[in-house]
Amino acid sequence: MSLLRRPSKPHPTFRPLAVAEVDPVAEHAVSIGFDVSEMPGFLDYEAGQYVTLRALVGGEDVRQSYSIWVPPSRARREGVIRVAAAAVQGGRMSPWLANEVRVGEVMGVLPPLGEFVLDHADGPRHHVGIVGGSGITPVLAIAAAALEQHPGSTVDLVVANRTRESTVLGREAAELADASGGRLRVEHVLSRERVDGVRHGRIDPLVVRSVLADVGGLEEVDDWWLCGPEGLIADVEAWLGGEGVAAEHIHRERFTSTGPVDPRKPATSAG
Repeated sequence: MSLLRRPSKPHPTFRPLAVAEVDPVAEHAVSIGFDVSEMPGFLDYEAGQYVTLRALVGGEDVRQSYSIWVPPSRARREGVIRVAAAAVQGGRMSPWLANEVRVGEVMGVLPPLGEFVLDHADGPRHHVGIVGGSGITPVLAIAAAALEQHPGSTVDLVVANRTRESTVLGREAAELADASGGRLRVEHVLSRERVDGVRHGRIDPLVVRSVLADVGGLEEVDDWWLCGPEGLIADVEAWLGGEGVAAEHIHRERFTSTGPVDPRKPATSAG
């Protein structure tokens, strides 16, 4: 008797891609675009996923994962996937990306991966994103895709940063909000700069309740998207759980020195 086995999926391999764009998106942070118009494997991704980059940095073979910040519809329309990288002190790849990479640089890139993604929804939904620093990258893609899913869907995005200059993708978030017709609201919280009209301090339950006060409060939120430093995610998740928010409605991803990971799993490389 012969045993039939299903053919296994091919193991993803790095593809050499040339950098097509390098644009500043904050102090010491850039958006890097790769032309993948002829590579359907890179365009068939879900909002919230990441790619792993591989490059020789100072003679060392370095691999690190970065989330795609544009929704799949835009990537397919333009043939470009874009990631954002903010220089991290002591980082192996991020300072090189933020300060040295130029158009034409060739890197190895793995096709998109990750489970921090927007699911299909037939009806309108209210999403809330709570992010810190470069944690905005996957959530911005998720917000854009959520607005596309249904004309009645809405998004509230609470963004924590130190200063206005360090706010990654702040301009891009504002542009998406302006184009949303009021369906996306962005609330900034700055910890090291005081600006008229902008909240100062850190994200806490009072801030979140205040943001949601005019839309019915926590009970009217369908999905929560948490991304950023572990402390921020742990604090917000614990508070939401204490308020009775079901775990299946809380989606989270933690950013580490090696890239985005699900904080419920062991802290290994995202790639």
